[in-house]
Amino acid sequence: MTVEELAQYLSSKKPGFQTQNGLSIYLIDGSISSNYDFEMEELEFSFSLFSEAESLHDFMEGFRVKSINDFEALGYENSWIRYLNREADMEVTQMEFEEGPLRFRLHKMKTLVFSASLHYYDEVYEHLRMPEDFITYFLGNQAKLNVAIANRYKF
Repeated sequence: MTVEELAQYLSSKKPGFQTQNGLSIYLIDGSISSNYDFEMEELEFSFSLFSEAESLHDFMEGFRVKSINDFEALGYENSWIRYLNREADMEVTQMEFEEGPLRFRLHKMKTLVFSASLHYYDEVYEHLRMPEDFITYFLGNQAKLNVAIANRYKF
């Protein structure tokens, strides 16, 4: 499959498309983004694996798409591999603080944690990879997060 074939296929699906395996894909002004959402309601957390590519070519290479069938089969596993390869972010929202989701991005030997809406940034000197890792981060940093939430409108 060529980039042009994928562009033509996506143009018939505007504004967005959801694959058979639940990956949402959006093509806006030539840029393409994807996200896969899931929740752990019993723990009151929601998760979104999110990636952006500057071009369809980059998207096809990043997700290893060779055909329309490959494209339509994209799902959680594909997004998770991109996160582990430092090509996607994990956005985690503690349902109690929906207005302040945190993004996690692997970088070298650490995990970057940030939130534009909270003016928050932190670094964890290990790779956070499992849902339990993200939840443990929230619980272990509750005091810092509460301060960020309280001050979010002051800056």
